[in-house]
Amino acid sequence: MRWGLIVKPNDKKTERLAREVLEVLRKSGEVYIEKSFARVLNEEEFSREDLNKRSDIVVTVGGDGTILYALEKIEKPIFAINCSAMGFLTEVDAKFAKSGIEKILKGEYNVEERDRLKVFLNRRRLQDASNEITLQTANVAKIIEFSVSVDDELVDRMKADGIIVATPTGATGYALSVGGPIVDPSVSASIIAPIAPFKLSSRPWIVPIDKKICIDLLENSKEAKLVIDGRNSYDVAPGDRVCVTRSEKKSRFVRFGESFYQTVRLKLVR
Repeated sequence: MRWGLIVKPNDKKTERLAREVLEVLRKSGEVYIEKSFARVLNEEEFSREDLNKRSDIVVTVGGDGTILYALEKIEKPIFAINCSAMGFLTEVDAKFAKSGIEKILKGEYNVEERDRLKVFLNRRRLQDASNEITLQTANVAKIIEFSVSVDDELVDRMKADGIIVATPTGATGYALSVGGPIVDPSVSASIIAPIAPFKLSSRPWIVPIDKKICIDLLENSKEAKLVIDGRNSYDVAPGDRVCVTRSEKKSRFVRFGESFYQTVRLKLVR
């Protein structure tokens, strides 16, 4: 087995666990260590692109942020070990890391595929979104004005702090906190969720993920920021257009059988 390893940086607890995980992984095959943790160990450094080319499975040690960092460049299955407070997307907690690796080596797992969104700013393709895109005000305490269309048909024009377009994976994140629904990840849908809209009639929408959703920042609007998966941001000026639709790429996760509904009960409802 060829493993990739990505570790949440600047966290002593996570680094201790990652060292233990690395020891176990090396007993069962080659390990390619992403550069941030490789520097801590003073070992050979590999980029995320290298891990995607060379690895069969990529192990992340950290939380959901570490997973999103990996997914930005990686399409191989991800085995996510939780070393954070929530870790909604992770598969096992730290104490089950070793037993999880043993299950993988025995073939006692499946790979879950989830949709991503491809993102365009004025027809220029940006990186895909695994969770969501957010178009939000660039100025504190200032609202923006925009229109939303689906397959070139106008859905709404609104004034708001911003708007989120999420995948089912991202539906349990930022979109949920602004009143969006929880969506089973096997449903091929996008969630459109306004952030603090000025009018009460502006409500969340669920639309088929293969439809093209476009957000046009109106000419009289304030400037905005486009944020992808909470990591990468781009300036959006009045008159600019942001569009998303289903990507040809998938997010892949190693799973051992716990259902999505169990995860929601354990991590969101409790």
